[in-house]
Amino acid sequence: MQNSDDWLLFLNGLLPTMNRFLPGLSWRLQRDRCVLLYDKAPIDSAEADAFIATNGFFALRLPPYSPEFQPIEEVFSEYSYQLKTAHNSYPGVPEALLHAVALSKLTAPNTASHFDQSLLEAVRNVPELCAPGGPLEGLFASLPDVRD
Repeated sequence: MQNSDDWLLFLNGLLPTMNRFLPGLSWRLQRDRCVLLYDKAPIDSAEADAFIATNGFFALRLPPYSPEFQPIEEVFSEYSYQLKTAHNSYPGVPEALLHAVALSKLTAPNTASHFDQSLLEAVRNVPELCAPGGPLEGLFASLPDVRD
């Protein structure tokens, strides 16, 4: 089990690989890898938050339990559904073939839609992303504020 000391140790290794966030500089001019996006795990401490800020990184914390920001979870869920369907439709078929059938049902546009939905959720739930001066300012102004 990890603790706050493990988190600090991880940050000590990660942050040197990142670029500094420059306050006041437009998001369009900020260098890549200057934002640290993380959840509110119990191991995240005030000490670690201060460490991140002191070292010049923009920290963006996700709300508690945020699977909607992890589009791969939706893809895995759909894959699992397709695999169960293949098991029911083709009993006795070798497992490898059932996996191939399930994978064939995951189309690129459908998979991409999970990532699009995740971005929309991020915009709705972490408003500072689209706030004046935010990295996504004005980018989604024409989008509806409801899920499809």
